[in-house]
Amino acid sequence: MNNKIKYLKDSAGDVMVNNVPVVNVDTKIAEVVKLLDDRINDFSTINYIYIIDHSEKLVGTISIKDLYGSHKETKVKDLISSDLVSVGPDVDKERVVMLAIEKNLKAVPVVDKHGFLLGVVSNDDILTILHQESLENLLRLGGVVQEAPYEANVFSVSLFRSLKNRLPWLIVGLLGGLLAAFIVSSFEDVLNKNIILASFIPLVVYMSSAVGSQMQAFIIRDLALDNNGFSFSKYLFRHSRVVFSIAIIIAILLYSLVLLIYSSESVALVLSVSLFFAVITSIFTGLVVPYLFHKMKLDPADASGPVATIMQDILSVLVYLAVAYLML
Repeated sequence: MNNKIKYLKDSAGDVMVNNVPVVNVDTKIAEVVKLLDDRINDFSTINYIYIIDHSEKLVGTISIKDLYGSHKETKVKDLISSDLVSVGPDVDKERVVMLAIEKNLKAVPVVDKHGFLLGVVSNDDILTILHQESLENLLRLGGVVQEAPYEANVFSVSLFRSLKNRLPWLIVGLLGGLLAAFIVSSFEDVLNKNIILASFIPLVVYMSSAVGSQMQAFIIRDLALDNNGFSFSKYLFRHSRVVFSIAIIIAILLYSLVLLIYSSESVALVLSVSLFFAVITSIFTGLVVPYLFHKMKLDPADASGPVATIMQDILSVLVYLAVAYLML
């Protein structure tokens, strides 16, 4: 296994270790046990024994539990699982972690395009990456950029670094908020004639943003778990069908409640129709925006921050007031 090749940053090849126990398919269990006894301190991880064929391609693995629970004269090829899970060296480390969780693996082998074993993403690395990525995604959800140090706190970070990490996203939100305010002021006549409509702006904005946030969480997870076989057109169709159903149900519910409370059929109709279309627009910020981030080789978790949020807020306000203008 060659450890001199430079791999992409944060890829499986970048984080893998290559000093792992590797044996031939014809090796007996007794020989493997002796190998571990003699060289246990030489290996970075021993969750699995990696089995190669006569052409030195990886053909399977056996666990330590299976190793010590088998007869010493048994050959390792008789214990190989038929379900070999591996990744290429350029696969993002976060996807490796998601694969390990999905398949319940303690370590993930890394192979080249010909099937030769390059190394292993170990259990320790999987846990470390999982912690780092989870924390990174939480920071992004809060509008903190990727460069913010995980270990930093308010006492150890300079004023300049804090402003650099936080202020750009807040400025994006500020500009978006000004645009939303401009849209609202453009419909001043509609709101003056039906002042009650203004009180429902937060409700429409919240509901559409909530539906969008749900879809963001789904697509970020599913892109990580199923990168190679991911069909965005099919994914968009399935989610659109669900969102369409949700939009109809909550629009009908809102219509009934507003009609019951305020006894105004026109207001109830405007609110329900605008909420329906506002929720439909969340398909763009919830699915399309994260997928575009992914296609541009950027982490789609970035789309869960202020950018998608302020876009959805503007769309919701615009749809709401446009419907009110057309119907009243």
